[in-house]
Amino acid sequence: MINVLLICSQGASTSMMCKKIKQEAEKNGVEMNVKAVAIAVANDYILGSNIILLGPQIRYMKQKVQDASGSIPVLDIDMQAYGMMDGSKVYKQIMENLK
Repeated sequence: MINVLLICSQGASTSMMCKKIKQEAEKNGVEMNVKAVAIAVANDYILGSNIILLGPQIRYMKQKVQDASGSIPVLDIDMQAYGMMDGSKVYKQIMENLK
């Protein structure tokens, strides 16, 4: 099981992205738990994640999140993929970074 944490300013817009990523994982036969949270509560969810993705609106906080997450990879969600809600592209980004 791959645990993915998506963080954005409020957690609302990334919840739609979560659904798209989960659908892509299911299509590929990959067990993936994807959760979206607001940056204000992100520290409560970091442990147990295999990878963390940041929404474009908070990518300026990447270093702070990386410091809190230790060795867990922290990535920016591609702005175009986020805007288009392209779950396939973000799923591929996740899988490439977990190799």
